Amino acid sequence: MKAYRIILPALLISYTVLWCGGVVSYLFLGGPPPGSGWTAPAFLFIAALLIFILTSPGWRWHLPVAWIIAMAAEFAGLNWGYPFGSYSYTGVLYPSVLGIPLAIGCAWLILFAYAREILSRFNAPAWLRPVIGASWMMASDLLIDPLAAGSLGYWNWFHGGFYYGVPASNFAGWFIVGLGLFLIFRQSPRTNRKVAYAGFSILLFFTLIAIRQLLVGPVIAGAALLILHAFLLHGHQPRAIPQTIFVQ
Repeated sequence: MKAYRIILPALLISYTVLWCGGVVSYLFLGGPPPGSGWTAPAFLFIAALLIFILTSPGWRWHLPVAWIIAMAAEFAGLNWGYPFGSYSYTGVLYPSVLGIPLAIGCAWLILFAYAREILSRFNAPAWLRPVIGASWMMASDLLIDPLAAGSLGYWNWFHGGFYYGVPASNFAGWFIVGLGLFLIFRQSPRTNRKVAYAGFSILLFFTLIAIRQLLVGPVIAGAALLILHAFLLHGHQPRAIPQTIFVQ
């Protein structure tokens, strides 16, 4: 408990500093200053660790499993072009294993944990819940991918696509992998505002950059998700969900 009280504030401070530094850099300085290349992977590593710690103990083990599944999907995409399309990573996010940045797995973990938190606030039939969770993750990528493959320079698409150079197969792949995750982990944990706010901050980060770069599609996607987030967290009382671990 003592270590927790030290580690959590340190992570929160580090995350806040990197978040604010990133926003200032992209909004007012035209990009990160020289020598700050380490900040992008550090931001994702710290965000993932923060969400892992904030997640209820009984549900934490889902997150590294989701990380492994996402990394496997990335390996397939990188080597065979399925399910996302043909692409390659740059050296911006490091370190890498088999050509895949470890931070990419962290990004998947963050978005899965956040989408699962949002899903816990939906009153929907059991069969529809995985679809909602996967759709939220895909919508998040409508915001993030044009920036990540554009000005942020995290990866490059070989053949481009209709949406700011991103192929439709990428969004189909995000939906498929997200659907798989929510079919494996069908039960949602009890609502956790701390995880929700951490996910919100990620969406806000990319939405602000999209606004600065006048990317209309990502701005609309980000604004819609942020507004829906605010409604779900503050517009009504969420349905109570039993804290039972259920994997199917």
